[in-house]
Amino acid sequence: MVSRENAVILLFMAVGLALAYGGRVATSLSDTVLIGVLLFVGVVAPQLVNGYLDAEDAA
Repeated sequence: MVSRENAVILLFMAVGLALAYGGRVATSLSDTVLIGVLLFVGVVAPQLVNGYLDAEDAA
């Protein structure tokens, strides 16, 4: 069974890759911006969401 943390990370990773690829195909954004989007959505956002959910579980 997949843990909640892994499910959140996988979901955000898939969304980040889709946004980065879609941004590459559909827009004229620079590679730096797209890498920033990928890092924020794939790394930072899941950490924030998991931290929030962990705090809610502890309360």
